[in-house]
Amino acid sequence: MSRLPFDPDRVRGGEPKGPKRSDKVPPLTVSQLAELINQALIESLPRKVSVVGEMSNLSRRGHWYFSLKDETAVLKCVAWASKAARFGFDARDGLSVVAKGAIQHYGPQGQTQLFVDSLEPVGAGALELRFRALCEELRALRYFDIETKKPIPTFPRRVAIITSAKGAALQDCIDTMRRRCRAVEILVVDVRVQGALAAGEIAKAIRHISKHHVKLRIDALLLTRGGGSIEDLWAFNERVVADAIHACSVPTVAAIGHETDTTIAELVADLRCATPTQAAMRLAPDSRELLMQIDQSARRLALQMHHRTRYAMQQLDGLRQSLDTTGRATLQHRATQLHHLALRLGPLRPDRVILERGRRVSIDSLRLHRAAEQLIRDRRDEPLTLTSQLDRAMNRRAESATTRLDRAEATLRSIDPRRVLKRGYSITHQPDGSVVRSVSEVGPGTRLLTNVADGTIASEVDSSAARKGRAAATPKVRKRSNRPRSAASPPSPSQMELFDHLR
Repeated sequence: MSRLPFDPDRVRGGEPKGPKRSDKVPPLTVSQLAELINQALIESLPRKVSVVGEMSNLSRRGHWYFSLKDETAVLKCVAWASKAARFGFDARDGLSVVAKGAIQHYGPQGQTQLFVDSLEPVGAGALELRFRALCEELRALRYFDIETKKPIPTFPRRVAIITSAKGAALQDCIDTMRRRCRAVEILVVDVRVQGALAAGEIAKAIRHISKHHVKLRIDALLLTRGGGSIEDLWAFNERVVADAIHACSVPTVAAIGHETDTTIAELVADLRCATPTQAAMRLAPDSRELLMQIDQSARRLALQMHHRTRYAMQQLDGLRQSLDTTGRATLQHRATQLHHLALRLGPLRPDRVILERGRRVSIDSLRLHRAAEQLIRDRRDEPLTLTSQLDRAMNRRAESATTRLDRAEATLRSIDPRRVLKRGYSITHQPDGSVVRSVSEVGPGTRLLTNVADGTIASEVDSSAARKGRAAATPKVRKRSNRPRSAASPPSPSQMELFDHLR
């Protein structure tokens, strides 16, 4: 029911009692009148009102500015940013909403507006929002991508139909598939297709078919139901059903509702059909068309075989003619080549090669025999010549060695220390053969051997006569003796003994 036009007198409760007001009222300013209008709205309307309408001209600039309209009226609305942040849905033009707030007259713009405190979608609008939100989520997960769709088999052996066993959609599918091709078997999976439990049953059935499709020999899956409102079809817009279809290992065809209805299950499925009948036609090939195709293929095959046979016969005739015209010339040419090859291979026959090489071996053997006899005659006297040459060489070697020995002996005599001793010098060494070069090398009681020109003097350092820088020894003269020393404790040979053989 539409509201009556605004009447200021009704706001003030009619004419006031008392004398009648004068018509000569001073004029009001625009601001004063706007304030009176705003005050009248506040006093005549509830503090908060709820308005149902369709959103239009939505502008989001921090604050939300939009209009609510119906068939005959438009109401300006504004929602401050702090309020709009709590709305919790994606508002858009054309969405039916319930707006709650206060009606005020905004003087600076001369507009009566609804200052919105809360905004909610209503009826199908809320489901539409959920539908769009889930679509965006699944699109981001690539559930709708063409690349993820599985090909639908052309000749399925068995098709599983997931729907209500009491629905008309099932009967339409069965009738269509039997009429088109009775060879395609049908497995009906009865589930709820409406209500709170429907989505869970549908998803469970899809997962079961996907897991056991090999055992059940299922080549394709048909998910269908008849038409209805968006609330009736909502089970096919649930996320659990979309996940089951996306993960299904069997190609899935979906036909939900009427041609104008679109559900998320259809968007995720590998193929969407407008109606259950169309889906059945897509899954079951037409047997009459198949027979026609077989007949046409057989005719084409026979015609192709006829053409190929005729072409092969033509080629065979051509080859025969070519053989008749060129065969003799080719055979003559090959015979000539064979004759030339026989002439070339004649000298290379194995029997001739063996005979020729045997003759060469005989000649070479005779030559070798003659050369050996000549070599024996030439070297008959060679052993005597070699013996004389060996004697001369040995004599030369002996003379050369004697000369080198004489030279070495002369050199050794030239460095013989006895020549120095004959001039009055001596050499003193300790019993171990080491030469005494300093008095610091001996001490009291040390036994010494002193070599002079005609012998050796044994002495011992006298402790009572030892003084700093020198040592006194008690000599014991011992003539040189050529007798060998005891083998039990042979002293080390002195340097003088090395020259004994030169005497």
